[in-house]
Amino acid sequence: FRFRRRARRRRPLSRRPRRHLTHATPTTMVLSVLLSAAIAQNLPLPPLPYDYTSLEPHIDEATMRIHHMNHHQTYTDKLNGALAKLRADPEQKWLAKLGVDALLRRLDDISDEGIRKTVRNAGGGYVNHDVFFHSMSPTGGGTLEGDGLAGELVRTYGSVTRFKQAFTLAALEVFGSGWAWLVYDVREKGLRITSTSNQDTPAMQEGMVPLLALDVWEHAYYIKHQSRRKDYIEAFWEVVNWLEASKRLEAAVQLEDKPEL
Repeated sequence: FRFRRRARRRRPLSRRPRRHLTHATPTTMVLSVLLSAAIAQNLPLPPLPYDYTSLEPHIDEATMRIHHMNHHQTYTDKLNGALAKLRADPEQKWLAKLGVDALLRRLDDISDEGIRKTVRNAGGGYVNHDVFFHSMSPTGGGTLEGDGLAGELVRTYGSVTRFKQAFTLAALEVFGSGWAWLVYDVREKGLRITSTSNQDTPAMQEGMVPLLALDVWEHAYYIKHQSRRKDYIEAFWEVVNWLEASKRLEAAVQLEDKPEL
């Protein structure tokens, strides 16, 4: 005899497992749109203009990775959080539409003390680090000659060497954490060496254009140099981006010559 395959019994429709489909409700759609809009308004972490290893052996890879991916990212995130709070306030949202430099010059207009403090610290850290990372280059260092920046440094300090000595001294004298700067003073039409504490920035003052920035917080050099700040400053001169500083000076002079409306 032959075996007959038994017919497979089909489950009644009512017993079949149903696949639950998720349908977007008006509420979830609105939340999705708001989330997308918020993300779109967030400031991105500015990318490095070179690889993390590119400044070796003067500035080590480990420091560059931590400095950019951890510290600079943290300032970016905190600044975005403060901007989101400003946008949520009908009377303060106009401040969030300003550029970061302009916002840092309008700190007194921020009514909430906590937000004001965050913008000052995180906003300063955001712009300071971007200038600092662009103040170095794998093809930097060397001798600065010619007109432009070199000519201005000679006119102001007597020579490029004397400028470097004065800048180094300013960086060494920063107490605790802070920054050393070469800035162009649009009103005085000249160069100036200055320093700031914590994450304060020359951008807080109208007419001050940063040309070079040196971060002298310990996290900028401790892995390689421990507490030897002087060794770190000497390493900075080996990678200093004279070309970037020259471009910034040229832009500042053009800003100075721009007629007022």
